[in-house]
Amino acid sequence: MKFLKVLVLTICFVLIAAGTGYIVIYGVPSLRSDSPAERDKSDGTKKRSTPTPFPTGSIILKETDPVHVTAIPEVEISDLASGALTSVVQIAADVTGYDMWGRIAQGTSEGSGIVLDQDEDTLYIATNQHVISNATAIRVTFSDGTSVEATLRGSDEAGDLAILTIPLSSLSDTTEASYRVATLGVETPIKVGDMVVALGNALGYGTSVTVGYVSALDRGVSSDRGELSMIQTDAAINPGNSGGALINMKGEVIGINSMKYAESSGKIEGMGFAIPITQALPILNELKRQKSFPAEESGYLGVHITTVTNEMMDNFGWPKGVYIKALVEDGAAQAAGLLPGDIILSVNGIRVLDTSQLSARVSAYQAGTEVTLVISRENGDGDNTRTEITVTVTLMDRERMPE
Repeated sequence: MKFLKVLVLTICFVLIAAGTGYIVIYGVPSLRSDSPAERDKSDGTKKRSTPTPFPTGSIILKETDPVHVTAIPEVEISDLASGALTSVVQIAADVTGYDMWGRIAQGTSEGSGIVLDQDEDTLYIATNQHVISNATAIRVTFSDGTSVEATLRGSDEAGDLAILTIPLSSLSDTTEASYRVATLGVETPIKVGDMVVALGNALGYGTSVTVGYVSALDRGVSSDRGELSMIQTDAAINPGNSGGALINMKGEVIGINSMKYAESSGKIEGMGFAIPITQALPILNELKRQKSFPAEESGYLGVHITTVTNEMMDNFGWPKGVYIKALVEDGAAQAAGLLPGDIILSVNGIRVLDTSQLSARVSAYQAGTEVTLVISRENGDGDNTRTEITVTVTLMDRERMPE
């Protein structure tokens, strides 16, 4: 099956996973085909480019300070990369999506991951949500060539992050000795002009290394799925690098490679983007804490909801989120003091931008769990002003929820 070819003379954002055989819903942007030259990309307009999984959005590039490049001759990139590479893994996911004619099809999404943490029983791998979106099976390959099955612990579509878990019992002593938990640069300042190294499974051919500089900080990437504040780099980031590490000259992970700015005419070069680790880590830690339980034990809020659309935002000045139309009487939300007209912005610190994301976040917790919601509530002053407040809700199970 041939891929959709890139429409000429368009500018687009591409999320950098690779795969085979079709285009996934919300796009795994570049899916592996029989020919490496055939890579699918989303198209957009020159002024309002669209991230692949967020079809109707745009990108806004904010002003930043001038670049001041600093050379670090003492650092051997080969030594630095060889150490950091043991913290980067390859990811292949069997995914279900649609082909160019809208028919259901199967394929493979290939990306990268970072060894985030481990405890007595479990290894935790961080990656991008778009790498494992719609996955039916996920495999992780370590630097010694060993491939094992991984389980999705949790994902955050708005933040484009996910956590995979692997039982340590499934790893041989050789494999356990081949990787190390990544060192995170959460306390190391990042400056424009700093040298960086991008590590990842480029084009699905195996882990590779590219070198460049931090081109800009706090680049705002906006779409109807929200805005991410990104690190911009000119280190080459290619399909398959999604979920890989952007490291500094100390070998610390400072970002998670996620997307690139591309133009089919070839006029744009060296515009890759990574999620800052300081921004990603709180979300990853929350996803890591999620526990597995039977689906029938999922928690419920007891709300009738709708997504805040762009038109609502423009007409009423509302924030992006999930609008509560009504409450289930004696339900969890009513008991916690939520009101019709409230707009839910986040669940346990993870942003929710539409009803599907809210449902996914709430159902990730077992009934009886306390969750913290940040909501936007109208002040009642007649000027449509709103205030953000924090509310703690104890989720109910379906059987206890009133009809």
